[in-house]
Amino acid sequence: MLKNTKTRTLVREILDKSNSPLTPAEIFEKLKTLDVTLSSIYRTLDAFTKEDIVIKANDQKGTALYTLNKDDHYHYLECKNCHQKIQLNYCPYHKVNHELSKKYNFDIDESNVVIYGVCNNCKTKCPSGHAICNHEHNNNN
Repeated sequence: MLKNTKTRTLVREILDKSNSPLTPAEIFEKLKTLDVTLSSIYRTLDAFTKEDIVIKANDQKGTALYTLNKDDHYHYLECKNCHQKIQLNYCPYHKVNHELSKKYNFDIDESNVVIYGVCNNCKTKCPSGHAICNHEHNNNN
């Protein structure tokens, strides 16, 4: 059982209010006016991960993402261009998990999935009309 500290309480509150996973830097940005250091956020997230209070995942670039462990599993959509994360509030793999469990006689306790693609905002910004845009955009328009 972890001792309740100011930093731990604040980090937990930030993660609880978030609709998507956050990086340590994003958490720090939200707490920077409250005299919390980035190193204390990393220590808190490490402790929370060991205690299964948070779920740690990595995006395509290897950046650590943290979400509060509110459920047995989580599923997100992540844009490959802007890295926007959208949490799915249901399990799109429920049927697949059931079939795998039955086929392999395997009890599935959780599933954690990040599905990568391109959000509508990025698709409409790309002048070439490609789903994955490698062009630099002029944001002054």
